[in-house]
Amino acid sequence: MTPETQKRIFRVVLVFLALSAAAGLLFWLRPPCLILETTGYYCGACGVTRMVEELLKGHVWAAFRQNPYLFVVLPLAAVYLAGEAVCYVRGKRPLWKRKWMVIVFGLVLVVGTVFALLRNLPGFEALGPF
Repeated sequence: MTPETQKRIFRVVLVFLALSAAAGLLFWLRPPCLILETTGYYCGACGVTRMVEELLKGHVWAAFRQNPYLFVVLPLAAVYLAGEAVCYVRGKRPLWKRKWMVIVFGLVLVVGTVFALLRNLPGFEALGPF
């Protein structure tokens, strides 16, 4: 293993630890959703803390009901970040610079926006956190 590869692995581990610490801090502090408090509407991420709590209890269906969109997207984002880390360590071209990934990002953004809008409309109450 070259010294450059070792440095890259060390950086990836540091970023992972920093992100884990930040997620743990947010989970512990439980800040309220500013969008929900100021507008009364659910944002696209409303229910994520409760979703994680339900997953930690082993209640998969209850976790899905808190935020169906992010229940699906967050594991895919973790796989994406792992792929970016592998590309970085190997010195390969980042995934986000590939044309197909830009299309995927756009699709995720559009679907997320539609989800955030629908969960606040009458008739789509099931999309909101319970």
